Amino acid sequence: MQILLSQSQAGAETYFEKVAAAIAQDPSITQKVVIEALPPRERRLDNAGVDYFTLPMGKLSKPLLYDWKLKSIVRNFKPDLIVTWVNRASRKCPPTSAVVVGRLGGYYNLKNYQKCDHLIVNTQDLVRHVTDNGWSAEHVSMISNFGELPSRLSVPAPKPEIPEGHRVLLALGRLHEKKAHDTLIKALPDIPDTTLLIAGIGELQEQLEQLAEGLEVGDRVQFLGLRKDIQELFDLADVCVFPSRFEPLGNVVLEAWATRTPIVAAASQGPSWLISHEENGLLFEVDSSPECARAVNRVLADEDLAQRLAEHGHQIFLERFSKDVIVGQYKALFQSLIDNRNSASFTRNQLGGQT
Repeated sequence: MQILLSQSQAGAETYFEKVAAAIAQDPSITQKVVIEALPPRERRLDNAGVDYFTLPMGKLSKPLLYDWKLKSIVRNFKPDLIVTWVNRASRKCPPTSAVVVGRLGGYYNLKNYQKCDHLIVNTQDLVRHVTDNGWSAEHVSMISNFGELPSRLSVPAPKPEIPEGHRVLLALGRLHEKKAHDTLIKALPDIPDTTLLIAGIGELQEQLEQLAEGLEVGDRVQFLGLRKDIQELFDLADVCVFPSRFEPLGNVVLEAWATRTPIVAAASQGPSWLISHEENGLLFEVDSSPECARAVNRVLADEDLAQRLAEHGHQIFLERFSKDVIVGQYKALFQSLIDNRNSASFTRNQLGGQT
């Protein structure tokens, strides 16, 4: 069973959908997914063949039925193992004999994971984070993300119109200070004959639009809103630019590699861990719009460089970050944890407090 209790449609939730869709295609696993009622997510999971339950979100039904239904679903399905995604699911996981595995993609408060027996994190630095905060290393596994963009989760949308003669820059992510879209917009005056596509929603949209207008590049920036046709956007892109100030991993890097798109990224934690500069992407100093512009212009001006970065990135993706590789690691871990639970050697994580 996998549980996600969130109304957000950001990176962690999008990756949850990808994992649920991948496991739904595996005949060796019987999977049930629990989500909060959210029609767009339900439609995508339907398209992907994911078997799911929804929890009520109405003004009356949520306080009356939400917790009861969650407990009832877990009790009736009797899972061998539960994966809880993001903080709320980990806090609210009902009492169960199943192995409970919390999945973290960020530096979350570990008080939310006291019901978990094991944690999955997606970078080595997150292993450090959880072990520094009291978790035994034997109860923590590092399994990264995969980069494929499943067609069954795609939702068609009108294609952006690109002016004739323009190259296309693609940026993905919430319109949030951490994502540093402002750094990229400030670089755009020095990247001529290009159109920037920004896919994402957030509270900074008006501010970013005003920034683009003030720099006289407003006609070259298209804010696309929340998009679920990401493969089609990558098909349009000449360069994917990922300017995040703070990023534990960076799904965008993996998606660029999967789609053979050259990636230019700020050297924040995740991208600098993934990318070997000049080999499978270009890195620039965080918050440096001039460096960002220089890196993007290099890729646009040098077809051989662009192809080399894309192909080397794709090779790393195939070796380490493909769906088959990552789901295989999940399955091996799950089987090991279930086997341990079924043997006399199984003990609950003492930090978690389950008995």
